[in-house]
Amino acid sequence: MENYKLATQQKLRFQTSKGLLSTEQLWDLSVNDLDSLAVSLQDSYNNSKGKSFLEKKTDKDKGLKLQFDVVLDILNTKVEESEAKRDAAEIKEHNEKIISLIKEKQDGALANKSIAQLEKMLK
Repeated sequence: MENYKLATQQKLRFQTSKGLLSTEQLWDLSVNDLDSLAVSLQDSYNNSKGKSFLEKKTDKDKGLKLQFDVVLDILNTKVEESEAKRDAAEIKEHNEKIISLIKEKQDGALANKSIAQLEKMLK
């Protein structure tokens, strides 16, 4: 949550194929757009710093890292939500199939009863 707090405090904007977007607007992007943006930010971050661990990170480096972390978190969240939705749909479909089979068996059991047995079951 700290990343989102910093992103909103700094009023971060993200250059995307859809134009310049705020942190909140990133949630409206597709998973593919977020993936492209994350790759682009990671490349920019990796190319912005030198090949030395002795140099301190600049504000630009920190900003790029923050942007990358925010985009990656949103991307991961959207992927997890999508997987959870898909899993729930599969479970629902499976359960509906089982319920349908149970009803068929119950109907079959009733159909096999004699008229006398059925008359006794009337309420």
